[in-house]
Amino acid sequence: MVEQKLSDYAYYRTGGQCQALYEPKDINELSSIVRQLYESKTPYFVLGGGTNSLVWDDYYPGAVILFTKMKKIVREGYEFICEAGVENTTIAEAGLKASMSGVSWMNRLPGQIGATVRMNARCYEGEISHVVSLVRAVLFDGSIVNYTPLDGIFRGYKDTLFMDNGAIVAEVALSLTPGDRDEIEAHMKFCEDDRVRKEQFTYPTCGCVFKNNYDVGISSGMLLEYADAKKLNAKNVALNPKHSNFVYNKGASSREILEFTFEMRELVFQKFGVWLKYEMEILGQLDVELQYRLLEDRPTQVKAEEVGPLREVFLAKQRKGV
Repeated sequence: MVEQKLSDYAYYRTGGQCQALYEPKDINELSSIVRQLYESKTPYFVLGGGTNSLVWDDYYPGAVILFTKMKKIVREGYEFICEAGVENTTIAEAGLKASMSGVSWMNRLPGQIGATVRMNARCYEGEISHVVSLVRAVLFDGSIVNYTPLDGIFRGYKDTLFMDNGAIVAEVALSLTPGDRDEIEAHMKFCEDDRVRKEQFTYPTCGCVFKNNYDVGISSGMLLEYADAKKLNAKNVALNPKHSNFVYNKGASSREILEFTFEMRELVFQKFGVWLKYEMEILGQLDVELQYRLLEDRPTQVKAEEVGPLREVFLAKQRKGV
């Protein structure tokens, strides 16, 4: 087995070498690979598009699975059947071509449909759970299982069954509806323009580092902004000046990026009493000390005198569409 460098595949441009890299061509080959890894007790993780992840720079003594060869998308009436490696933007473009509504919000959303379904992604008034009709997944032992939304796969914001049971989303059916092509195109343009305006493609990034806490009622990006996270200094790490929940990699190591996010989380807790939960996933093998810090949990004790006025600012921005 040839050792592979993962930074070439990760959106954040971090990642060391692994013992073996697999690129299955379809769900059956994926099933066979997973079965072999299970029977040989070889550790592995799925990298996919690597857009919501921080891949660790240290050597990973296991296998990594990519979907570089699983990019088929087929239209069947009002449904798109997509393999896990199909890019989100490709799906939005296919919807536009077919004048089908339901996926325009995915335009320029970094990543692949497999991970989009796995994490129940949402943005720009869209959510993947609203259009998924069938998911074909590979379980830890290599068996193939079909799921529908009636099986309870979507449980809420950034919360799905797949995040618990370890099943690999391999193929997805999306049920769309006929729409007005001009309206679909306009929404796609809005999504792209907004991401460009917010400088989300200036440097490598994983997207939002932390989940939003809807019980608090303020986005994590605003909490970070008003906690003055932009004052944090690091040689090769910086916050996006337009969105404080986006961390830029300017040549940093994975450790430098992770430790920078620890400081971000601490600032928000000290200022607002809110303990942010990670949306960014760490792929690889961390040492014990870093694992402890990553998994640390503190009870949220909202400081009303700080959060109350800020919530009003947040709501006012939402009403203005900012």
